[in-house]
Amino acid sequence: MDLRTQKTQKAIKNAFIALRMKKPLNKISVTELAKEAMISKATFYLHYKDIYDLSEQLQDKLVLDIVAEIPHPERMYTDSAAYAQGMMTAFDANKALTNILFSEDEKHLIPEKIESYIKNAIYENRPELRGNIGFDIVLSMIINGSFYAYRNYMDKAPEVTAEWIGRIARLLSDYITENIAT
Repeated sequence: MDLRTQKTQKAIKNAFIALRMKKPLNKISVTELAKEAMISKATFYLHYKDIYDLSEQLQDKLVLDIVAEIPHPERMYTDSAAYAQGMMTAFDANKALTNILFSEDEKHLIPEKIESYIKNAIYENRPELRGNIGFDIVLSMIINGSFYAYRNYMDKAPEVTAEWIGRIARLLSDYITENIAT
């Protein structure tokens, strides 16, 4: 990607985030965004189909960044304590941007996207687990349960929340190791 394209995309991203801090997604127009980014609407459309495409791409990039901060996500079911700690650290590091890019109505997309990325990483290393419903269910419980427990309790009692997320994730990953992914 050339330097002009990088600068344009950065300007679009920064303008979008600035507007998103003030308004819901459905109230942001391409005209308003282009003005804020100091670009033309035509330039915007060279990069994105519409505001929703931009929002989804930024959300996907943020989730990829979060997953990248989790050490060895493909091993989450064998080292759940490291996964839980990595997930909480990654969410803490990206909390402000997460709250801007994902409205309350979109928060459910975060664990869904994380689950998809982590499952793909696991299936690359363990293709025989693809399609194993038991494995998928337990993995979903670890990912979604960790996310919602973190979201609901981390501000109230961080140490207790981290400890219990780690304990429960460990129990579930032990179950996977002993009964499913042997």
